[in-house]
Amino acid sequence: MWRNVVKRASKRPAEPDLAPTPRDRERVDGIINKISEETLLVFDLLKDGMVKEASFKTVEESITRHCILSTFEQVRADAFRDAAGLARHQARRFAEAALEMPEPQHRQFVLSVSQAFERFAKQLQLVEQKALADKERREKQD
Repeated sequence: MWRNVVKRASKRPAEPDLAPTPRDRERVDGIINKISEETLLVFDLLKDGMVKEASFKTVEESITRHCILSTFEQVRADAFRDAAGLARHQARRFAEAALEMPEPQHRQFVLSVSQAFERFAKQLQLVEQKALADKERREKQD
């Protein structure tokens, strides 16, 4: 009996696919575009500086930095949203499994696990909403 458990436990889980998703490619393209815009702006200011007085105050806004930070904020919010969705999915699976449990103690335990997953999903959703609200507040200040 224990040999079967050991054999099952020794199998390695499948490694996750780390290939970039279309959403990742879109984000990278956005960052590259912002870098290109800022580089062009700097070169224009350098060229103007050779001919006349130029100011680098517009570059101080750091277009690229803002773009990268907002991209990270969006990635973080997406991760919280995805994790909340997975937690809700697990909560549903445990709730369905509880219906098939013959003994009340087992059923109660499985339902409590389901409720824990649901609470975790709500916490993740609150963190996601707070992150998005903070992002919107910062964008209004800029």
